[in-house]
Amino acid sequence: MDKRFFLALVLTAIVIVVTPLIFPSANRPVTTVVADSSTRRADSLTRQPAVTPAGPESSRVLTPPGAVPVAGAGTVSAGLAAPVETTTVRGQRATYAFSSRGGVPISVELDSYPSRRPPAGTRKSELVHARMALTRYRVVIGNDTTALDAVPLRAEQAAAGQPAAVHYTGEVGGKPLRLDYQFVADSFLLRVRASVAGAPAGSALLVDLPRTLASNEPDTLDDIGHLAVSYRSVRGDVNSVAFSKLDSTETRIVAGPLSWVATRNKYFLVAYRVGEKSPFAALRLHGAPKHDKVVAEIGATAVLPLSADGSASFDVYAGPQDFRLLQKLGSDMDQVNPYGGWLNGVVQPFSTIVMRALLWMRDTTHLNYGWVLVLFGVLIRLALWPLNQGALRTSMQMQRLQPELQALQKKYSDDPKRQQEAIMKVYKEHGMSPLSPLMGCLPMLLPMPILFALYHVFQNTVEFRGVSFLWLPDISLRDPYYITPLLMGASMFLMSWIGMKGSPPNPQAKMMTYMMPVMLTVFFLNFASGLNLYYAVQNVAAIPQQWLLARERARNAGTTVAATVHGPSPSARRRT
Repeated sequence: MDKRFFLALVLTAIVIVVTPLIFPSANRPVTTVVADSSTRRADSLTRQPAVTPAGPESSRVLTPPGAVPVAGAGTVSAGLAAPVETTTVRGQRATYAFSSRGGVPISVELDSYPSRRPPAGTRKSELVHARMALTRYRVVIGNDTTALDAVPLRAEQAAAGQPAAVHYTGEVGGKPLRLDYQFVADSFLLRVRASVAGAPAGSALLVDLPRTLASNEPDTLDDIGHLAVSYRSVRGDVNSVAFSKLDSTETRIVAGPLSWVATRNKYFLVAYRVGEKSPFAALRLHGAPKHDKVVAEIGATAVLPLSADGSASFDVYAGPQDFRLLQKLGSDMDQVNPYGGWLNGVVQPFSTIVMRALLWMRDTTHLNYGWVLVLFGVLIRLALWPLNQGALRTSMQMQRLQPELQALQKKYSDDPKRQQEAIMKVYKEHGMSPLSPLMGCLPMLLPMPILFALYHVFQNTVEFRGVSFLWLPDISLRDPYYITPLLMGASMFLMSWIGMKGSPPNPQAKMMTYMMPVMLTVFFLNFASGLNLYYAVQNVAAIPQQWLLARERARNAGTTVAATVHGPSPSARRRT
C-alpha cells in the first residue's frame, strides 16, 4: 500500500477514535471568577434563601370559554379568581402555561416538535415540567431578598385585538410590582419586563434558570449527558459548563457583563437574552447530588440589575437549537453549544460552514437530508480530487525514486555531505524537493476539519432529528440494522484493496488493509446513521480515483522493470 494512502487511513482512524475521547461533551470548562466587589455582591445576593409560600398550589388550567381571542399569537386564558391560577397561552409555535405563584412560565410545549419518547409521536415536546418551571424570580431591594413565589399576584389578560400578552401585578416591600409577558408572533421568543416602582439604586432581579430540561428523546441518558449551561460575555466569548462538570459541593461565579445565559440539552434550550446596555451582572452556578452517577439537575441564577426607574427587560427563547433561528437572534446565539472544547477556534468555524452548506443544499434541491448527505459526500470528494491526485502521483514518483535514492545513500554512506548533494540533485532533476513527501500528505489532512465538524454537527443538529431515509428511521440515531456501518467498513476495505494494487509488497500495509476497516466498523456501530452514511459515500466516491491511480502505478511499474532490463537511466549513468 502507498505510504500516503496508509497515512490517510491512520489519520481517519485518529479522527474517528480520538474525537469522542477528546471532546466527550463538547463543553469548554469555565473558570470561577470573583473579580471585584460587584461580583462578590452578586454572589451574596444569589445565596439569599428563597421564601416558599405555604399551602398547596391549585393547578387549575383556565381554557375556553373563558379564553379571550388575541390577534397574532393565539389566545390568552384567564378569568376565575383562585389562590393560584394557571394561564394558558396557545401561540403559533408553542403553548405556554403561567402560574400566578411567582408570575412565571411553568411549562412550554413546542407544537411542531413531537416528543420521541416511547410511544413516539403521541405528544408534543415539553421543555420543562410544571414542577420545575422555566424560571423563578427574586427581587433584591437593599438587604432584603423577596421570592415572588411568596407574593400574591393578580393575573391580567390582553385586551381583545391586542398582541398576546400576560400581566401580573402585586407588591414587593410596599412597592408596586408588575410583570409583563409579550409574545412575538411566529417566533419562540417571549418578551419580559419586570418593574418595581420606586426601587432604590442597587436593586436587582434574580432570575433562576431551569434546574433541568425535560428529555424528549428515546435515549434519555444521552440527552441528560448533553445538559449544560451556556453563556456569552459582552466581549463575545461563548462558554459552556456541562451539568456533569459541577460537583454537588461546588459553586462557581461567572463575572459579568453577560449578554445571555441558557440551559440546554441535546436539541433544545431555554435562553435569557438582554440588551448590550443592560447586561446580566453575574451568573452563579452550583452543583446538585448525582443519582445513579447521573447529574440531571443543577442550580443557576443570573443577576439582572434594575435600572434607575426600577425596571428590567429581557427576552426568553424556549425552543429548538435551530441554526438559522438562533442566527437571527444574533449575539452568537447559534454558538450556544460551542463545539470542539479547546479546539473550538478551529472546529466551530468549520461546523458553521458545514451547516450553512447542508442547509443551502436542502433549500436548493428540496431533497431529503439523507440525499443531501450523499450529495455532500460526493461533492467533497470531487472538490478534493485534484489535490488527492497530485498527492498520490507524488507518492508514486517517490516510489520510483526510492531505488536510486537508496543506492546513493549506500554509496556515500561515509560522506553525509556528498550524499545530501547527490540526493538533492536527484530531486532537482525530477522536479521535486525534500519537502515533496510532506506536501503530498497535506491534501489528505484537508478533510480532517470537516470530519471533526461533522462529528459535532450530528451530535446536536435538530434539523436531522427524526428525519427518515430509505431504511433508516432517524438519521440522527444509530442504524437499527447496522447496515450503514457495515457498508462503511466494506467500502473502506475495497478502497484500501484497490489502493494496494501495483504497490511493492508490504506485509504491514496488507495487515492494515484488513484491520483498519474492521476496527472502524466497530467504532462506527453506535454512531449516528447519517454520519455512517456520509463516510460510506466518501469511500465509494474515492474508489474510481484509486482505481485510475492503481492502473497508472501498474504502467509505471512496467516502465521501471524495462529500465532495469535495459540499464539505468542516462542521469543515473552520468552520476555513476
